[in-house]
Amino acid sequence: MRGKALIYAVLMLMLFGASPAQKVQFTAAEEAAVLERMKTIPETNEDRAAKLKELFINAGCNGKSLMEQKVDGVDTPNIICRLGTENEAMVIVGAHYDRNSSAQRPLDNWSGAAILPALYESLRHSKRSHSFLFVAFADSGANPMGAQYFVSHLGRAQLERTEAMINVDALGLSPTKIWSAHSDKDLVHSLIVMVYALKLSASQIDMAEAGATDSDPFAARHIPQITIHSLTQQNVATGATTQFRPTNYYDTYRLLCGYLAYLDQKLKPRQHSE
Repeated sequence: MRGKALIYAVLMLMLFGASPAQKVQFTAAEEAAVLERMKTIPETNEDRAAKLKELFINAGCNGKSLMEQKVDGVDTPNIICRLGTENEAMVIVGAHYDRNSSAQRPLDNWSGAAILPALYESLRHSKRSHSFLFVAFADSGANPMGAQYFVSHLGRAQLERTEAMINVDALGLSPTKIWSAHSDKDLVHSLIVMVYALKLSASQIDMAEAGATDSDPFAARHIPQITIHSLTQQNVATGATTQFRPTNYYDTYRLLCGYLAYLDQKLKPRQHSE
């Protein structure tokens, strides 16, 4: 432990269905520790990249597990943290951290990226069936350049081992939202399972009007993906922002903690065409 920012509670869930009971374990940071990273938002993309590396290191991701990937055409790199080994089936959790061009919406891109180290930390204390890659993408405005570069540099074996991509974007503006029309139906179903298990809320809001997302390059490679966000219909349609809501942000964090732990047990190897 490293002070108040790293005080944990361990949560155990029993999920019942057609299969035998499943025990889903994750370690959730306290609300104050998660919200602390939203109090001061780094101004520049360079400062954001440096802060994300600091957050990952503080979460226990360091050495060869923490990497930078230079992205062509962008001044800052993708920040990549690996939990597990390269040879395991893999789940990718991504968010972009570039500074929004709108001064009225400074936190949108930071809110998703800043939660990645906390999600890494929630999983690292228990043995996992999958490896997880947490990737903060160095996008450029509405262009998902960081995500595109990342996917284009995955080898064939890595692509085949990737079971799912979880895209998080613009969190804390409202209760959790799902872009279900653009997401894999099984991944959506698994999220709803955790919504009920944790007694939280989630609803459907499409983001098509907001432009390209980091999940698009993965969908193009036929990797199952889901986009989780907090934009309201007004946010999407007009580009206007709403006030940051700390309780909604922490609820989405808890939901994602449980969701990733559940996927770690539930996901099975995908069938690949020859």
